[in-house]
Amino acid sequence: MHPVEFYTDYRNFLSDFYNQKKRSSRSFSYRRFCLKSGLKSPSIYREVVAGKRNLTSATIALFIKGLGLSERDGRFFENLVLFNQAKSEEAKKKYLAILRGLRYRKPQKRIPVHLYDFYEKWYNPVIRELAAAMEWNDDYSLLARSVNPPIKTSEARESVELLLRLGFLRKSAVGVYSQTDPDITTGSEVNSLAVRALNREYSRLGMEAIDRFPPSERDISSVIMAVPKGKLAEVKREIADFRKRVVTLAGDDGGTADNFYSLVVEFFPVGQSLPPQEPDHEKNR
Repeated sequence: MHPVEFYTDYRNFLSDFYNQKKRSSRSFSYRRFCLKSGLKSPSIYREVVAGKRNLTSATIALFIKGLGLSERDGRFFENLVLFNQAKSEEAKKKYLAILRGLRYRKPQKRIPVHLYDFYEKWYNPVIRELAAAMEWNDDYSLLARSVNPPIKTSEARESVELLLRLGFLRKSAVGVYSQTDPDITTGSEVNSLAVRALNREYSRLGMEAIDRFPPSERDISSVIMAVPKGKLAEVKREIADFRKRVVTLAGDDGGTADNFYSLVVEFFPVGQSLPPQEPDHEKNR
């Protein structure tokens, strides 16, 4: 199994830990783990892994003891638990920042929390496209001006360095950049948190685009429709298929791209036929 820092869900880590221990020692059991940890309930491990129970500050410490984690890995596990069990997005961001700070600094093939670094700046995906498509000869000022809206030269340099480090870009011996598919894995929770932050930025840019670009260079429209709940999944599939068709269409001619666009499709509820019941204090006003 991977070290704890490769995980973005502590329950998956606990599941893998148990399975590995069971394979190496037939005598290992939930009860044996609980005795070693000082846990009173022999079923807590199974219930936590199944998602039927959360860990508290007290049981986190006992689990760290039973898992035999080092001080640093114990801190990572503790903050991973707090990240997974956090209710608000602000709390999740707080614990994710701590997790990112606790990762090892030595190069590793896969580091889950690095994915958040890629999505943290809206222009990173843009730079990834531009760097591989332009002949910019490491002129970071030119690269920065090619982003729309332009970014700082220092931001362009930092973005390229990040993309190279994470494996999203590679640089040949003659200085030519090309895209790669990085071997980076992440759990859905980190991924969704990162993508939500990125989508907010692109939504903001979309609003600004109404004034920054003439209609001939953009297409921003909206429609209000009635959608039965039973049709939601089907509509979302259509949207996903539409995105794939547009991406395929854009790359059909095989030529060199000279423009780079962001496609943001927003589909969200704006009303309901059976609204929530009005609170009593509102009725009495």
